[in-house]
Amino acid sequence: MLRLIACRFRHAGWLFVLTLWLSLGCASAETPPVSIGFYAPVMREVSRKDVEVSLRFWIEELARSLGLTYKPVQFYDEPGAMRRDLDSGKINFVVSTSLALVQHIPVESLANGFAGYKNVPDNLILVVRRDADIQSLEDLAGKRIGLLDGDELSDLYLETLMLKAWGKPDWGRLGPVSRELRSSKLAHRIFFGQSDAALLYRSGYDAALALNPQISQRLNVLEAYTFKIRSPHIGLFSAQMRPEHRELITQAALRLNETARGRQVLQIYQADNIVRTQVRDLEPLRELMETRRALLARTQGKAAAGRK
Repeated sequence: MLRLIACRFRHAGWLFVLTLWLSLGCASAETPPVSIGFYAPVMREVSRKDVEVSLRFWIEELARSLGLTYKPVQFYDEPGAMRRDLDSGKINFVVSTSLALVQHIPVESLANGFAGYKNVPDNLILVVRRDADIQSLEDLAGKRIGLLDGDELSDLYLETLMLKAWGKPDWGRLGPVSRELRSSKLAHRIFFGQSDAALLYRSGYDAALALNPQISQRLNVLEAYTFKIRSPHIGLFSAQMRPEHRELITQAALRLNETARGRQVLQIYQADNIVRTQVRDLEPLRELMETRRALLARTQGKAAAGRK
């Protein structure tokens, strides 16, 4: 079960992060206990119960064998609760969707961290069927659209695209909207003529393309509308943790890129490298939200002027 869940998490690498915490071998009396807060929407593709049971069993076994100090992983369905526990010191590392952190946690509460990522950024891309005659945002009118189920960023970005094209987030102007848990499934819906376009993550599209090279003959990525982001998920420390403790753990994590044990873990979770994550990685999300707010304000201003 653990390997199955790990494979399903390959695009985010978050089971890898949790395992990494317990395999660093750098914990000592000087470092505080590891206390991870995990935001549930990160694991859209996997049963919540399966993840909780498997993670807790795994972490307990690793901690027992390595003699490390840890606290049970805290799972959150609501970002406000995660923020309260981060502020109180109950957790000192967060695994979350990047958007949730931007929306609910002040930047000053966060500090740089680390994660296992692919070398290629996991951008959100607009993929269309080549024969659907979609060249611009305006061409989405009446088209069948695929979106990721439970992925707030996809909905937010599509609304922003509609605001740019039509001056309002007019969902009614689109054709039927279908939702899937995985980006690869959305790519296959387009391939088999069930959708005309979809917003999906680059890693899922590349995975579908690797399994079926004919996808590139029928599908096209409209690169002009790519939302560039390192990853839709991120791991960051609490700013309350002392900088030297954060750096100690981060440096140990980076060294695992060169060890047999570390490469084995990376291979299991299909990540290319352990890399530093920075609070500034959230900036594209902040800019997207500001753009959306400005477009909505302009739309509301025009509507108000029209009523006078």
